[in-house]
Amino acid sequence: MKRFYITVLFIALFIGESSLVLAQSDAYKTLKEDFVYPPNEARPKVYWWWLNGYVDNQRIIEEIAAMQEAGISGFDIFEIGVPASDTMVPAGPAFLSEASLESIKIAVQEAGRRNMEVGLNLASSWNAGGSWVKPENAAKSLYSSLVRLDGKQQGKVNVPFPEIPKVDALGHAKRIEYTDDGKPAYSEEVAIVAVPVNKNGKINPESVIDVSESFNAKTGELNWEKPEGEWEIHRYVCSNSGEQLKMPSTNSAGPIIDHFDADATTFHFNYIIEKLKSVLGDLEKSALKSMYLASYEATGFVWTPTLPAKFREINGYDITPFLPALYNGNLFSEELTLKFKTDFRRTLSELMIDNFYKKAKEISNQNGLEINSESGGPGLPLHNVPVEPLKALGALDRPRGEFWINHNRLNDEGIDILRVVKEVSAASHIYQRGIVEEEAFTTFQHWQEGPCDMKMVGDRAFCEGMNRVVVHGFSHNPAGTGTPGIVYHAGTHYNDKRVWWPKVKPFNDYLARISAVFQSSKFYADVLYYYGDDIPNYGGHKNSRFTASPGYDYEIVNTDILKQAKINNGEIVLPNGAHFKMLVLEDSPIINPEVLEKLQELVKGGATVVGEKPETVLSLKNLETSKKQQNLLDKLWSKEEGVINQSCKSDLSKILAQKNILPDFDYKDKVLGLLDFIHYQKDEMDVYFVRNTTNKWVTRECAFKVKGKSPELWDPESGEILPVSIFRNNAETTSLPVSLPPLGSVLIVFSNKTQEHYQSIAGNNSDLPEMKFTQNGFVALEEGDFKLITEKGEVSVSSQIKEQPVDGAWEVFFPENWGAPQRAIFPELKSWTDSTVDGIKYFSGTAKYVKTFQYDIHSVQQKGGKIYLDLGKIKKLGDVWLNNVHLGISWTESNLFDITNILKAGDNKLIVEVSNTWTNRITGDALTGENFTNSNIEATHIQGLNKIYVPWAEVPLQESGLIGPVKIIFTNEIH
Repeated sequence: MKRFYITVLFIALFIGESSLVLAQSDAYKTLKEDFVYPPNEARPKVYWWWLNGYVDNQRIIEEIAAMQEAGISGFDIFEIGVPASDTMVPAGPAFLSEASLESIKIAVQEAGRRNMEVGLNLASSWNAGGSWVKPENAAKSLYSSLVRLDGKQQGKVNVPFPEIPKVDALGHAKRIEYTDDGKPAYSEEVAIVAVPVNKNGKINPESVIDVSESFNAKTGELNWEKPEGEWEIHRYVCSNSGEQLKMPSTNSAGPIIDHFDADATTFHFNYIIEKLKSVLGDLEKSALKSMYLASYEATGFVWTPTLPAKFREINGYDITPFLPALYNGNLFSEELTLKFKTDFRRTLSELMIDNFYKKAKEISNQNGLEINSESGGPGLPLHNVPVEPLKALGALDRPRGEFWINHNRLNDEGIDILRVVKEVSAASHIYQRGIVEEEAFTTFQHWQEGPCDMKMVGDRAFCEGMNRVVVHGFSHNPAGTGTPGIVYHAGTHYNDKRVWWPKVKPFNDYLARISAVFQSSKFYADVLYYYGDDIPNYGGHKNSRFTASPGYDYEIVNTDILKQAKINNGEIVLPNGAHFKMLVLEDSPIINPEVLEKLQELVKGGATVVGEKPETVLSLKNLETSKKQQNLLDKLWSKEEGVINQSCKSDLSKILAQKNILPDFDYKDKVLGLLDFIHYQKDEMDVYFVRNTTNKWVTRECAFKVKGKSPELWDPESGEILPVSIFRNNAETTSLPVSLPPLGSVLIVFSNKTQEHYQSIAGNNSDLPEMKFTQNGFVALEEGDFKLITEKGEVSVSSQIKEQPVDGAWEVFFPENWGAPQRAIFPELKSWTDSTVDGIKYFSGTAKYVKTFQYDIHSVQQKGGKIYLDLGKIKKLGDVWLNNVHLGISWTESNLFDITNILKAGDNKLIVEVSNTWTNRITGDALTGENFTNSNIEATHIQGLNKIYVPWAEVPLQESGLIGPVKIIFTNEIH
């Protein structure tokens, strides 16, 4: 089948003007304005890496200017250390020292002058902490010692202070302060218990005796009259864990705080805020808008002094008899141990949420600031974070997740544990935070990607709910670091040292337009997925741990919000007002008793609930209550009108069909996942974002669950809004052809506009043609005869096309002093890497292609058609002029420009400035010994070996330049 941009000739004309528009609503006007002119809060931000505290204040001003010119609205200052092997980055002043504060002041003031927003990471690296943290506020653990008493032993017994290891599991020295007597500077006695020795099996927790009152901590003596038999005496002491900052700058090492202690959080925040006030004054009047808490990645067993009291408050019983089970999982029965450890983890979670995240928000808000964080994460399965992530994320002003590009880590269930988007968007929705920030485009493939490569993974994140991009990241470069300069050892190097940086604004505009629409709309889904009561927990990426069936989306909910759900006409309504037609429960052998009672309420109200029956109810509080709850469990899963007993991992499509819950987005082969989508609503409007997941054109007749509305295509690449001249309003849905180029995407907005339109289009053998809507109609993209269906009948049309190649030689101009000749003649278009001239073969930068071609005005007889310039393949992006008219920057497929009113008879001058990436020049330097580049990165991951570091001399060259073929395409459009 021939591919082209087509001419369609009318046999009968049905449509006159493209649309007749009724009065537009205020909501439509607002959404349209946000799309065309995205507000600052929708524009991308960046992590601004200040490597090793090594900062140049003049370059701070220059880099902020470069950010703004590129369409970036702000940055999070993030001081970070470098690996010990990195000798190129010298050590700067300590974080929050006088010099450090002066640089922060300059950055905040310059951002304020430019109406940009600033965030600040609250440590040199992560987790929260610093050199100012005293032992009583530092991270803590629980240590134990044991003395065994035989059957005859009586009288006083010495129980020693527990031994505290000097190094962690990896052999790294722990940062613990000791006194002259060799004991830690901070410690608190927790309890001392006597445990009977049962050589025949398990013991009952009731047989564990708290003997703390008989113990003298100063002398270490236990004076206790022992019952008969053998006993173990366990002494439990809380002291510092020695956990320290993960990668601080050279002069900024220090311990992390106790993330479960409100006093430690308060001390840490107030220390930093007072430091900032000393140079910024009233923070509320500054450009500093947020505090950032990076991901929690502490290791080892955690404890805090208030844990026993919090445990009793939450769980209704004393933790002391169960302390031995924290170290010996075989001491009590398996069921009892499971329930206790579940209660223990829940307690840690509540402590961390209340005393760290909520306390951080409280203090920040009191100072006119917001708080954002990857709270509780990235947690499972990557890190064993002792917190329920949805609730932790909901405790913030701005929840943040992360995703990577060209790199993943799949667990044994096939879930990408480096992709934390879906659960962050769910937390933002159910806790009504509005913003879904994502640490975006992290990679270990240094300088190998362009915006075209980033688009695909960014679109995937948008389909999971992202609505604010925080690019990871922009590495600060003091003067004299050369190019590509010093960078953080992970992340897309999104700074003014990038080859394509001067041409990146259209990509940032693209990200901003989608974010703006999503931020001002409400997420829609039919299915609510309860991801269980486990702590820690995780939602997984979209359609991984759970899928609602092809064509359906879902929201993730936790125990906290599910308990607040209401029922209305058989639908489940969350506190944010979102309605759901079905609730699906995560498979689990145990169920929270409060969730069980809520399920009873929902089922009585007519809700559809699906879930595999748990084995037991989680409760250690009261035996009689547990029996009643077990009876309720059996009852709920025994009736036909109760919970549908089916695993969340099984096919839900039959149940959805039985309940007459139509797909939200439907097309004939949706099970293949060719098209991905997300659905939002704003007042009377429905907004769908649809992306092509493949590297081929995809055209499908798609049904959207929207009634009686008219669609428009909002193109986030160009900002153009196009009427859809082919659609059909069905009883419950609206159908229209969706045609997307490789990895293409579009916003489809349904509103109460009225416009004349065709009902559908069919091609040869009833196949849909690849097509493109225009302001006045559409063009088809393949040759043949087509039928347009109207309310009055059929309209037959034919398509034709003429192509004129722009072939022959090109002049290519390279910048001076980069190894390539200033001017080269390319007899035909090819990749720079195919050149026999090393300076071109290894060139990284921007080269200018110049060509004059002729157009015979009489070579095409058809008048009133469309004329396109098709540049074919560009690596990585191209900035295009024709006859001194700037056509724009092409950064993703397809590289097509409308030149209908620009092409002229006779000579036409075409200029294309093409930018690639740094990787080829760095490889060339490694192979030839030349020194055009300078960087602290000596090896990189590469495509196909994305988990192996490869030295630059072995990195394959990337195709670069204008590859083509370049051609002029003449078409007609249907009006």
